[in-house]
Amino acid sequence: MNNRRNIQNESVKNGLVSFCFSTLLFFSISLFSQEQKENVFSLKTGLGLSGTQIHGDNYSGFDKAGIYGGAVVSARMNKRLSLDLGFLFTQKGSRHNQNPVKNDYSYYYVNLNYIEVPLIANYLLNKDYFVSGGPSIAYLASYTEQTERGDWTGVYPFETYEYGINVGLGKRIKEKFIFEVRSSNSISPIRSYGVLASTVFYPNAVAQFFNKGLYNNVLTFILSYQFKFKSRQNEPVQN
Repeated sequence: MNNRRNIQNESVKNGLVSFCFSTLLFFSISLFSQEQKENVFSLKTGLGLSGTQIHGDNYSGFDKAGIYGGAVVSARMNKRLSLDLGFLFTQKGSRHNQNPVKNDYSYYYVNLNYIEVPLIANYLLNKDYFVSGGPSIAYLASYTEQTERGDWTGVYPFETYEYGINVGLGKRIKEKFIFEVRSSNSISPIRSYGVLASTVFYPNAVAQFFNKGLYNNVLTFILSYQFKFKSRQNEPVQN
C-alpha cells in the first residue's frame, strides 16, 4: 500500500512539474507573439468567499465556508481572449452539524488549506461579461478533520496534491473591478478508496472515473481588482 501511494505521489509531482513548465512556456509564447502595441500583461488581486462540500462523504450541500485570496497574472492574447495564471490560498472541505430535532447526532468537519495554481482562459462575450475555464493544481498545506467521536486529523491522510477543473461567469464592474462566480471540482481523488475502488462495478465510464474516492466541490464568489501596466512602446521618447 505504501509503495502504491509513493508511486501515485511521484506521478502527481511529475504532473505538477509538467503543468508549471507548460504554463511558463505558454506565457513566453504569448509574450513574444503579440504584435499590437497595447500592454499585454496585467495583475489582478482577488478576495472571495466559497461554499464547499466533499463528494463521497455521505453529506450534501455547500455547508462549509472557505476563504479565497491571492494574485493572478493575466496575459491578453487578443481582444476577446486572455489567460490567467493564479497563485492562490483556498480553503475547501465539508461540514455537517448535529440536528437533535431530527435525531441526528452525527458531526463532520473538514477544513483543507490549499496553495493553488490555476490556469484559466477568459473569453469576452461582450464589453462587460465573460466566461472562464481551465485546469488547476493544488498543494495541501494543512488540514483539520473532526467527527462526533473527536479529532481524526492525520488518521486517514488526504492526498498531498489535487488536480481540478474550473468554470466560471464574470462581469467587469466599472473599469478595474471584476466580479466572478466560479465552480471548481476535483478530477483526482483528495482521498482514495484504495483497493475497494476496483471491487465496485459502476454502469458507465463517468461513474467509474469519479467514484474512486473523495472529491472537492467548490462554489466561489470572487471580487478582483486589476492593475494595468503601461506599455513602454506607448511612452513618449525622451531626448
